[in-house]
Amino acid sequence: MKTALKGKFITEKSFYWNLLAIAGPMAFQYAISFGVTLMDSVMLGSLGDVAISGANLGNQMQTLVMSCSFGLASGGGVLIAQYWGKKDMVHIRKVVRLTIQAVFLAVSVLTLLALAFPQQILHIFTPDAEVIEAGASYLSLVAFSYLPYALASCYLSSLRGTEQVKMTVGIYGCSFFVNVFFNYIFIFGKLGAPALGVRGAAVGTICARCSELILALVYMYTKEKLVGFRVKDCFTWDNELLGEYFHHSLPVVGNELLWGFGSTVTNIIMGQIGRTFVAASSITMVLHQFSFVTLNGVGNAAAVLTGRTVGEGSYARVRRVANTLVAISFGLGAVNSLFILCVRPLFLSMYHVTPAVHDAAYSMIGVLALLQLVMGVELTCIVGVLRGGGDTRLGFLFDCGTLWLASIPLGFFTGLVLHWPVPAVYACLKIDSPLKVALSLIRIKGGHWVRNVTVQEDTPSAYEVEDVERLREKTGQ
Repeated sequence: MKTALKGKFITEKSFYWNLLAIAGPMAFQYAISFGVTLMDSVMLGSLGDVAISGANLGNQMQTLVMSCSFGLASGGGVLIAQYWGKKDMVHIRKVVRLTIQAVFLAVSVLTLLALAFPQQILHIFTPDAEVIEAGASYLSLVAFSYLPYALASCYLSSLRGTEQVKMTVGIYGCSFFVNVFFNYIFIFGKLGAPALGVRGAAVGTICARCSELILALVYMYTKEKLVGFRVKDCFTWDNELLGEYFHHSLPVVGNELLWGFGSTVTNIIMGQIGRTFVAASSITMVLHQFSFVTLNGVGNAAAVLTGRTVGEGSYARVRRVANTLVAISFGLGAVNSLFILCVRPLFLSMYHVTPAVHDAAYSMIGVLALLQLVMGVELTCIVGVLRGGGDTRLGFLFDCGTLWLASIPLGFFTGLVLHWPVPAVYACLKIDSPLKVALSLIRIKGGHWVRNVTVQEDTPSAYEVEDVERLREKTGQ
């Protein structure tokens, strides 16, 4: 039994301590991010359905910004993690520079769009004039937070590939308190400040994102010595890794953008169904983000550990790493599922919403709890194992194909044509998760997903090297 487990899973304790060392601070970072979302939601929820719906739809541009910056950073992260396995700091610095330059250009465009067309953007999501007015007033301010957020998160994400994660706890912890403090002041008009309502939440977000960027810069110049990246490096250009970077990052960027746009379309469907669905979805999203605290930590740590193992050339070990990470994610998902069901009544009691919104949110949270069993595995497989192993293109097809070919058409048909109840439509919009898990597990089990993206084209493939390793083990050489 012990031998069988050792053949399929990682059994040495050092691996689990390493996983905890990477995933722990990252999970804490996501916990802080969840805390910010929770406080925003509760504070705005006290102002009524229109305020919480307007802010939720106003944040859809933020979803695209996050998808774009995360996609570019993750694409660079694939290279960084594998170069880290080789301890090649020169190429790591070049990848960091390319990533920050790409993020700056892309997010600048999205910021200008949000500032120029706030009402037109909100009109895409809902015909409700009150919600459009509230959301546009929020969007026209919160857009100023996009660049500080994207640059700070991109830099910190790049350092994550070299297993530098502890500083993010302090940075995002400070950001949380800044956000809560200024939200309280400007939403409700405390300490002599004007009561800005929804716009006050935008001011709080701007202050928090600027604090993240400032603290990241302070860390860059006072503490960070391993990578040695500096702001002046952003103003130089090097074509050496340009083709390699975009070859491996574009599928990830396309994945994140199409996924982000798909999420936007699902919100359009919710907005067309009605204000009740939007408000209930906004409340459910808070618990959804909470559930991802541990799952995101493990999923993103999986990308680092998988990428590093590939970069080291330990191809025979990669499959066991993948099996172990998937099993851990499933266990965490089961724990999350039980926890969400237990806290559901207490959580909903914090919101002062209409009975219709309360009942819809109660049912949607039940669906969310059930989905926890597959969501963690989905994240670890696609964002962690496949992406870290260099198989970015198939991860892109799984992630976006199931969303656009299953979830969105099914949600549209059941919600806007058949007019099914809100919880049933919500379940249809989330049907992509179990489909992605099934496809990803088949891919991982079948093999040929490990690709060393740092080597030249004439280098033997990962599985050719693995075959040699197995032959040596059998012959004792």
